[in-house]
Amino acid sequence: MIQNFTVPKIFAFETNFTNPACAPYVLMEFIPGRTLTNGLSKLSREQQFSYIKTIARLKASLSKPLPFDRIGSIKCGDRQHVVGPLMTLTQRCFGGPYKSMVDLWRARLEKQFLHVLREWCHLEKDLFESFSEPECTPQMYAELAQLLSSLIPHFQPPKSYLPLVLHHPDIAFRNILFDESSISTGDFKITGLIDWGGAQILPLMFTAKYPDVLRTNGEYPFEKPGWDYNEDWDTVPCDWTSTGAPSEWPIVYGLGRKTIYFRPSVRGVISKFYLRAYFNVCYAEELRTQYGDADLARATLFRDATYYMKFHEGDILEAAHGRTWGKESEELIIGPNMYLGSVEEPLRDLGIFGEYPLAIEYQTSMESPYGAVPKTYHK
Repeated sequence: MIQNFTVPKIFAFETNFTNPACAPYVLMEFIPGRTLTNGLSKLSREQQFSYIKTIARLKASLSKPLPFDRIGSIKCGDRQHVVGPLMTLTQRCFGGPYKSMVDLWRARLEKQFLHVLREWCHLEKDLFESFSEPECTPQMYAELAQLLSSLIPHFQPPKSYLPLVLHHPDIAFRNILFDESSISTGDFKITGLIDWGGAQILPLMFTAKYPDVLRTNGEYPFEKPGWDYNEDWDTVPCDWTSTGAPSEWPIVYGLGRKTIYFRPSVRGVISKFYLRAYFNVCYAEELRTQYGDADLARATLFRDATYYMKFHEGDILEAAHGRTWGKESEELIIGPNMYLGSVEEPLRDLGIFGEYPLAIEYQTSMESPYGAVPKTYHK
């Protein structure tokens, strides 16, 4: 049970075909309820607000620090669940488990170098042909690798963002069960959350990803005017805040050569910008209601974690391909959205600005009510 909703118990499972059922299966506890199938756009504004409040309550419930001391994915041990290598939903492995974010980020850089040594030692000229603009050369790659590596120790979030929490990476309509009577009234109440196969233990900061239903990108319903495709992120939504001139919208024909009208879709993606803002408000309120937590950094988590999320998602190749997060990461040295705006030259030696923690490791503490607490090491 997690704060008023149930996680189904697993009684048995198999991941191969060599079992009496001759197929992979999961035998789990039955939880009453049903999913929403019509999507957010089919709900009234009142129902949308109720749904957003409910999902914010769910995310706040999962924001409670837990007594783990490693970053990674949950897997079955001999007698209990343990933290293993960090896996994505698509089974991409990031290695680990890790004692700190510094360890994780450095492991990602090392993986990039292994890719380079495996794939790019056959180049006939100093240019990676797979890149269009800007061109990426081996020299540029080496410079960016050095820059990002030097930024890692200084790119530390506030301690409020660091407690380890349980993360469900796929909070979507299909995985949330609602009480049927609450669906009919529009006052949504969650009875269960399913599909925990990709569950992870992460620093709170890395969980600041909006539910899928609130995500927007720069390519739907058509390419947003002025949108930079290098800013297409999995974790950070593209904000649509105005329609632009309808005369500049593309002309698209559907079945029977009927013109597709984009106005409802455009209004829909703009509405999600404001619904995300409402989600942020509800999330902060739920932290206070559930845990008496009035910490300002955690209350503004989804707003302030943007650049940390980009730094975590990006890599050397994307920086070489022109993503602005590389420059933002250079300037972001003392906290979320706090920039040295007057600095014109790239920052190479951030040590001149004072003492910065080189690593924040997690250790188990019996004195802490949360069990696992960050331990900071300085120069």
